[in-house]
Amino acid sequence: MPPDPSPQAAPVLPRPELRAEIVEAAAARSAECGFPSEQLARIRTAAARLSPDQSPAGDLRQAALLLERQAVLDLEVPTASVVPGVALIKLVLKKLMIWYLRFLGHQITSLGQATARFGLAVASRVDGVEAEVAVLQERVSRLEASLSEPARQ
Repeated sequence: MPPDPSPQAAPVLPRPELRAEIVEAAAARSAECGFPSEQLARIRTAAARLSPDQSPAGDLRQAALLLERQAVLDLEVPTASVVPGVALIKLVLKKLMIWYLRFLGHQITSLGQATARFGLAVASRVDGVEAEVAVLQERVSRLEASLSEPARQ
């Protein structure tokens, strides 16, 4: 479920009274009958998927996990329109094409997940190589130190 837009999670606005007024109005509006809470949840989920990742640059594992999270296609095609009749046409097209959208979406999602698994495997391999390099660097340092000690004597 998407994060709750509570006052603690909201970004700090310059005027606290304005922030409180906005939060109060949003809470009152969302409690009204007929409020599109399901649509809002879908929008928040999509926005969370599109939000920038906060992982450090060069982190392969986080990049692969991000790919896995974003490789899922949303097949809920929007059919709303302000032009009369267009919403009905969009709905009919959606019903006619949903089988193909599901097929295509499954293929793309599978490709994204396979790519993410590959990325995680590469990240594990890189982690192993980096650990091995650290051990080898320590050995080289010890060997260099032991070789330089007899030269001083």
